[in-house]
Amino acid sequence: MASERSKSAQRATVVWLAACAVMVRTLKSEGLDSRNRLQLRLLEHDGVDAASAALARLRARPDVDSRRIGVVGHSFGGSLSLLLAERDPEIHAAVIFGGAAGSWNQSPMLRDRLLAAVAGISMPVLFIHAENDYSTLPGTLLSAEMQRLGKPHVLKIYPPFGADSRAGHNLIFGAVNIWESDTFSFLDRYLRK
Repeated sequence: MASERSKSAQRATVVWLAACAVMVRTLKSEGLDSRNRLQLRLLEHDGVDAASAALARLRARPDVDSRRIGVVGHSFGGSLSLLLAERDPEIHAAVIFGGAAGSWNQSPMLRDRLLAAVAGISMPVLFIHAENDYSTLPGTLLSAEMQRLGKPHVLKIYPPFGADSRAGHNLIFGAVNIWESDTFSFLDRYLRK
């Protein structure tokens, strides 16, 4: 049984990597519109389906309290976490590091889809960016939409991190000491029962 699960996980990884390779080839050969459509398709189907399956496996574990599950995502994974939270109302909190920061300005389709996602979720969301992220508009505008809808959320835009926007976007990896306290306080507030 364990080896069958391992094979299933390996197949899922291969499918995901193949999809990412298609996305890169599309970006290089077919332009921005094709890339945006593909990114959205990956988010709405393969990505969220794989994340939902992983979440189901997590919930099935006897050592997991399924009433205390939150999601955390970075970049593409941040966008994916919002779609997963929209699909699964049993998620109790979401933390989004730099979600859509690299795509927001170039993809109206992604912007519209993420605005629809925050309209469809009920759990609190923490949006995190460094000032020098590729763009802080995703967190700013998504949290404003949640505010307009009366939904719980927090927006944290930290001072610039590193020398450029790539470093700022990767705040999650390079500056744990900056976001750790705020993030775990948020998660404790909404996940601790």
